Amino acid sequence: MAMALNMVFCIAKMVFVALSGWISSCLTVADELASSLRSGDIIGPFHVG
Repeated sequence: MAMALNMVFCIAKMVFVALSGWISSCLTVADELASSLRSGDIIGPFHVG
């Protein structure tokens, strides 16, 4: 039982690390996109301003 519980915590930790990295990446991209839109930069095919 103790070994199975340890495995569950190990898997949960790996999933948490993977998701937190993914969420952090998405927030970084969204922040850069919002900054570019606010400053009026050209983003790919979208010309703002």
